Amino acid sequence: MHELSVVRALLTRLKPYQHREIRRITVEVGTMSCVDGERLQFCFDMVKEEAGLSGAELVIQVVPARAECRHCGRHFTPDKAGDACPCSSHDYTLTSGRQLLLTEIGFG
Repeated sequence: MHELSVVRALLTRLKPYQHREIRRITVEVGTMSCVDGERLQFCFDMVKEEAGLSGAELVIQVVPARAECRHCGRHFTPDKAGDACPCSSHDYTLTSGRQLLLTEIGFG
């Protein structure tokens, strides 16, 4: 479960703000990022008290994958890695959906 490592990295990013009361942490998780949102939430809930964030909530915004086909130029939404473009080409670039970003810290 690498989501625990992701949460620990997130907590490291929050250390400069721990002198303030953190109420909300918002992250973007792409559907092709290989991070499971439910597991990420579970791991955050498991360690938030020991990190001094017992009153904080983790808000996960799921970002769907988007791709641009190099063959036909079409923009499409692949359901999973390796999906073909509707034109049947596998030659495309993912333009979104791989991100894992800390986008907002809400303070109380």
